[in-house]
Amino acid sequence: MVGYERRLLVLVGAIALAFLPLLAASLFFLARFSAVQDQLDAVYTRTVILAHDLRGEKMRQNSLVPVIVINGDKTLLVELERSNRRFDAIVGDLKALARDDETRAALDQVSTLQRRLLVLQRAGVARRLDGGTMSGANAFFQNNAGPLTSSIDAAIDRFTERSAARYQAERTHNQAVVRGVFGVLVLASLCAFVFCAFLGRLLLRLVEQKRGYDRVAARLAEREKAISLARKEAVEVVAHDLNNPITTILFASENLLAQPGVEQQPKVRSGVEAILLATETMRRLIRNILDHSKIEAGGLVLAKETVDLRRLLADIADQFALSAARKGLDFAYTPDAAQPLLEADEGRIGQVVANLLSNAIKFTEPGGTVSLSSRVADGAVVVEVRDTGWGMSPEQAARVFERHWQGEAAAAHGNGLGLAISKAIVEAHGGRLGVDSRPGEGSAFSVVLPLAA
Repeated sequence: MVGYERRLLVLVGAIALAFLPLLAASLFFLARFSAVQDQLDAVYTRTVILAHDLRGEKMRQNSLVPVIVINGDKTLLVELERSNRRFDAIVGDLKALARDDETRAALDQVSTLQRRLLVLQRAGVARRLDGGTMSGANAFFQNNAGPLTSSIDAAIDRFTERSAARYQAERTHNQAVVRGVFGVLVLASLCAFVFCAFLGRLLLRLVEQKRGYDRVAARLAEREKAISLARKEAVEVVAHDLNNPITTILFASENLLAQPGVEQQPKVRSGVEAILLATETMRRLIRNILDHSKIEAGGLVLAKETVDLRRLLADIADQFALSAARKGLDFAYTPDAAQPLLEADEGRIGQVVANLLSNAIKFTEPGGTVSLSSRVADGAVVVEVRDTGWGMSPEQAARVFERHWQGEAAAAHGNGLGLAISKAIVEAHGGRLGVDSRPGEGSAFSVVLPLAA
C-alpha cells in the first residue's frame, strides 16, 4: 500500500514536472510571436510612411513641371532633379522592407515608369526652354506625361494594397498561432488538473483504506496479544500442575536411592537413576516451555545483580562433570585468570551455560571431549562451550537458534526451544550468542557478555 501511494505521488510529480517545460515552451513561443508581431508592425508602419513620402515626392514633381513650363525658370530644374533622387531613394528603402517578390516587382514597375516619366519630363522642359511655346509644351506633357503619371500612381496604389494585404495576412496568421498556443496551454492545464484531481482522489481513497487496514491490524494485534496472554496463562497452569507429580517422583526416587541395601541391587539403582534423569529432563522441558511463553508475551524479566562469573561457571562445571563422567566423556573447565564481574541475572546466565553444556554432553559420543572456558577480551567476557560431538552443516548452524527447529538427529532429544531461549536471554543482557560447527568435528558455542562498569 505504501509503495503504491509512493508511485502515485511520483506520477503526480512527473506530471507537474512535464507541465513545466510545456509552460516554458508556451511562454517562449508567445514571446517570440510577440516580437515577430512587433517587428511586423514596425515594418508596416515604416512602409506606410515611406509610401506617403513617395506620393509626396510625386506630387512635388507634378507641381514643379507646370511651373517650369509656365515661367521657364531653369533654376527649378535643380529642385526637380533633387526630387527625383529622393523618389529613387524612397523606392530603394521600400524594396529593402519588401517581404516577397510580388511586392518588389510592384516597386520595380514604379521605378521603371518613373524613369520613363523622367525622360519625358526632361524632353518636354528642354523643348520649352529652347524657345518652344507654352501651349506646345502643355500638349506634349498632356499627351505623354499625363498617362504615364496615372500609371505610376496606379502602380503605387497596387504596391500599397499589396503591402496592406501582406501585413494583414501575417498578422492574422500570428494571431491564429497565439490563439493555438493559448488553446494548447489551456487544454494541457485542464487535463493536468483533471488528472491530478483524479490521482488526488485516488490517494485519499487509498489513505482511507490504509487507515481501515491499520484499524483491522490493530484489532488483530490486540486479539493476538490477548491470545498470547491466555496461552501463557494456560501454559503456566499446566506447568504448575505437572510440577507437582514430577516433584513427587523426584522425592520418591531420591528416597529409594537413600534406602539401605540399594547399592547391592544394581538393577534397582539403575532404574531409579533412569527415573531421576527422565524427571530432570521433564522439568527442563517444562521450564523451556514456560520461558518460551514468557518471551513470546514480552514478559522475560531480568533480576540483575553483580555476578562473579568465575564462581558461577565453577559451580556449573562441578554439576556437569559428573554427568560427563557417567557418559564416558572427558570434561575440562578452563577459567580466565581475571575475576570477571557482570551486571546480570545470575540464574538466567547459569541457565544459558547449563543448556549449552547439556546439549554438548547429549550430542557427544562416549570417548569424546566437552570443555567449558572463559576469557576477557575487548571489554567483554567470552564463555565458550566446545565439544567433539556430531557437529552441524552450515545450513543447520544458520537455523540452530530458531524456535522449534531441530536437526533430524536431534529431534528425539528435546522440543527445540533451549537454544532459542538461550539466545533471547543473552540478547536481553546486551550480548550475543554464536556457533562455529562442522559435521563430524563438533561444535563451539560462544556467549559474549559485557563486563560490569
